[in-house]
Amino acid sequence: MYYGLILLGIIITLGAQLYVNATYNKYKKVRNSNDLTGKEVAERILRENGLSEVKVEPTSGILSDHYDPRAKVVRLSTSIYNNPTIAAASVAAHECGHAIQHREEYAPL
Repeated sequence: MYYGLILLGIIITLGAQLYVNATYNKYKKVRNSNDLTGKEVAERILRENGLSEVKVEPTSGILSDHYDPRAKVVRLSTSIYNNPTIAAASVAAHECGHAIQHREEYAPL
């Protein structure tokens, strides 16, 4: 029973990862309607939420995007930072969501 639960957890995790990767690969080729890069989307979301102290920086890697609460920086991989795609806008918005959670002292963050 114990091993079955572990196996089920692994299967669910791998399935979720495959789904995320497939969706990202599909939408990294589709331009967003506003023609905004990930950097521009992030800056707009942060500004509109009163988080002007949070900076947006490029980082190396693929899907290495993250919010650093200690440095108050949203770091976007260069493919997200520089591209005006639906995937870039989505990832940038997701990371800005973590900055908003940090400001609101969201406990699970």
